[in-house]
Amino acid sequence: MTRSLSDDRPDDPAERTESDAVADAEPAAVTGGAVPDDPGRIKVGVGELAVTTDDAVLTTSGLGSCVAVALVDERAGVRGLLHAMLPAGEGRTTAVSRPAKYVDTGIDTLIGALDDAGADPRRLTARVAGGAEMLDLTDAVGPRNVERVWEVLDAAGVTVAASDVGDAVGRTVRFGPGGRLVVRAADGFERTI
Repeated sequence: MTRSLSDDRPDDPAERTESDAVADAEPAAVTGGAVPDDPGRIKVGVGELAVTTDDAVLTTSGLGSCVAVALVDERAGVRGLLHAMLPAGEGRTTAVSRPAKYVDTGIDTLIGALDDAGADPRRLTARVAGGAEMLDLTDAVGPRNVERVWEVLDAAGVTVAASDVGDAVGRTVRFGPGGRLVVRAADGFERTI
């Protein structure tokens, strides 16, 4: 089973359809989408997340300062992937409608969705990629995203099994059924963590 739904629902309740109402009733919003020409792959866009209990490969690309957080409960066979772009959503109105846009609310939502799909949050392990410092800024977003990932996962009691973060290179990731994260850097280097 793969759970995903679009996060492109209208913000105005008058414009929503019945299927939007059903999507809003989900206990934890899952926002990635199936790839039409590759049914075994779920694409997770910027500010989205997806959860699967089958052999689907969860993928995301365009990780510059953004971070990908891959969580798995290997015993239950439940995996999820988050592509967050900013560190903190708490207190922001957009964090309610788009929790996966932020590291803190995104990880909390992903853990909830994994729990809903049969994972035990106490058995989750994480793999993290991204958080590059793409621009020479005093308060660069990438390092702050990575720092927030460590804080939120630590507070949730989730162990980080591996990471590929920082530097100044973009990344694409694939999270397969084995629970390993394949990270491909924009310079062509590929590693499995």
